[in-house]
Amino acid sequence: MSAANPYTGRSRLELRGRRALFLLTSVGGRSIIPPTVCRIRATEHHKEDLVALNTLEFTRMGNLAYQAIRDAIFSGEFESGTRLNQDDLARRLGVSRAPIRDALNRLETEGLVQTLSRAGGVVVAEATEQEMANIYELRAILDTACTRLACERIGEDDLTRLQQIVDETERVTTANDLQGIVQAHAEFHYLIYAASANPELTKVAKNLWDRSYRYRVLALSNVENARRGLAQHRAILGALQARNADQAVALAEEHDQSSIRHLRSRIKPPEDRARVGVATAAGS
Repeated sequence: MSAANPYTGRSRLELRGRRALFLLTSVGGRSIIPPTVCRIRATEHHKEDLVALNTLEFTRMGNLAYQAIRDAIFSGEFESGTRLNQDDLARRLGVSRAPIRDALNRLETEGLVQTLSRAGGVVVAEATEQEMANIYELRAILDTACTRLACERIGEDDLTRLQQIVDETERVTTANDLQGIVQAHAEFHYLIYAASANPELTKVAKNLWDRSYRYRVLALSNVENARRGLAQHRAILGALQARNADQAVALAEEHDQSSIRHLRSRIKPPEDRARVGVATAAGS
């Protein structure tokens, strides 16, 4: 499956790389002493500080590499089956291979990449109908929980902001602005998560929302489905404004289930993709 990429211009991965270099030398506008200088200044008294600084830098670079590669997968910049070369990624991000290797190991535990051989060949994992269903079924559970809590706890300011987001969603949907649509839908759900006033639930829900990124881009690239999503957001907002928790939860549940139904119709099963490949090869 190939998801449309709403981002234009330079690669996000390259931009993250430049930011990684910046963060290595500056935090909050204050310079960080480079490791080489630290080594010159190090004394027996400060060896522990030096080790701590180097560990902090390695952890920071690993986290930045992980986030950059993860975002590139979710955005569709790295499509399913793309081979990820450690040397190339290290060069683009301006880091050594070690943080890249650490990032790829983390991504493999999340099922986003897979190792093909002992030689270390790593590719982006295939986006499948089953993975989509697994993510969206769990999302439906978390979304309904967040929506019920939000209905009880959301303030008037947040309701006003939700209305503004729905209005903005209508504008970008009419303009067929895919990047704007994806962003507006994310803001709508993120605000409901935050309004649940449960930090742990919000963290898990947002993480799963991020994991569904490539499926959401695919779903929202369809004009009819994007309009349906807008109407569903408007209905959920109405239920929240009325403080009707049962209705809001039912609408949130249907919102996720309709996404599953739509995506099932868009994602080809592995055997279908194989047949298409054979047919293409035979006709070439």
